[in-house]
Amino acid sequence: MVDNPANMLDTLGGLETVAQVLEEPNRRLELRFRPEDVFCKPTCGEKYSGSSFLVKVKRKKLKPGRDISKPATKHTVEVAGAVTDCYRFSNLCDFQYLPMSESQTDIYPKVYSGSTLVTSSWLDSPAPLFTPPATFSRMDLPQDYQFRRETAASSSGPDTPHNIIGRTRQRRSHHAIFVTYDVEKVPDKPREVALNQIKLKFIDQERLALVRDHFAERPVWSKNALHAITAIPPDRLKLILPVVSFYFTTGPWRNQWIRFGYDPRVEAGAAIHQTLDYRVRLQGGARNKVAAKRSYANYLLPYKAMNWSKPRTSLISKESFSGAGVQVGQMEEQEEPSEEERERMLDVYLFREGKVPPYRQMFYQYGDIQLAAAQEILAESRGEVCMEKSGWFVSGTEDRLREVLTQSINRQLAREREQVVS
Repeated sequence: MVDNPANMLDTLGGLETVAQVLEEPNRRLELRFRPEDVFCKPTCGEKYSGSSFLVKVKRKKLKPGRDISKPATKHTVEVAGAVTDCYRFSNLCDFQYLPMSESQTDIYPKVYSGSTLVTSSWLDSPAPLFTPPATFSRMDLPQDYQFRRETAASSSGPDTPHNIIGRTRQRRSHHAIFVTYDVEKVPDKPREVALNQIKLKFIDQERLALVRDHFAERPVWSKNALHAITAIPPDRLKLILPVVSFYFTTGPWRNQWIRFGYDPRVEAGAAIHQTLDYRVRLQGGARNKVAAKRSYANYLLPYKAMNWSKPRTSLISKESFSGAGVQVGQMEEQEEPSEEERERMLDVYLFREGKVPPYRQMFYQYGDIQLAAAQEILAESRGEVCMEKSGWFVSGTEDRLREVLTQSINRQLAREREQVVS
């Protein structure tokens, strides 16, 4: 809270600045302790509704008289108006980063050009070192954190030093086996706890057998591809995969599930199953056409996303008992997806000519890139040995594939623009 309104107005640069902020009802009010400093990080005040009065108090000194019992001052109280909205500054002010120099005004033209255009000659001239942080604290309200040791079941392990604060929640692996590229031997069987989990979660044998058949035909799969082909819900598929496959976290087959006992590092046929991490270049209208998986602009901090003081309740509806008569292990009847939904599911793991990726970051397997130019690159880039960076292909193959995919997307966006114009 700002105790003295007059000081608040002086800090904000006058009454005009406050009026401009108050015109937008949903905007937070910024309080800058150094308004003339462009590097000043403000503290933000949240808007609250209230029912208060603004009172104007005047104090007048009286001339001393002979009667010492009379007060020396006289106060008059006048109600100026009602206050319906107020701003409370309860957030942290965070750290303040300032350019350090003998004269702070002399350093501003060297590190801050304002809105005017400058030539590139300043890149060659010496300048003081001043690197403000990219971001400040994630939390703008004080949070209670009890410094404690990591538990033995934590992902950081029981051997974590006492002065290291690791992740507080366990890794949600669902008892899957994660391996890196430099592992000596790939796993050949699942964990017992993963097999027991299938029974505890009532996973039907039809779905489990369906996934086993797909891994028998093709030893390497991505989770998105299996979901698109088998139509098994993701919450069920994540429990089935640890029973039939292990997961590569690094190397050419990262983010892929591999059948137990199959080592892609010694099998030359695994070359077509390598992972291509492709990022859609935001050019030619791709920014508006391809959506991002997560929006950082709409991100809410953890303490704002959920009201922890409110008790959590469970809702029971008639739909909860709709499947009560279905026997355990029997597959539920699912509606047949439409043609548009099928195409959307295929685009999650397939790259085809005339299609635009649904997201800006995609993980494709080399064999799922259905472009003639890409297959020609793969045919002429095969190597003799498997390497950690490029797998069974020569170095630079990934860059060539990304360029071919970008050209295909640009051609498709150009065709769509021509159709809109015509």
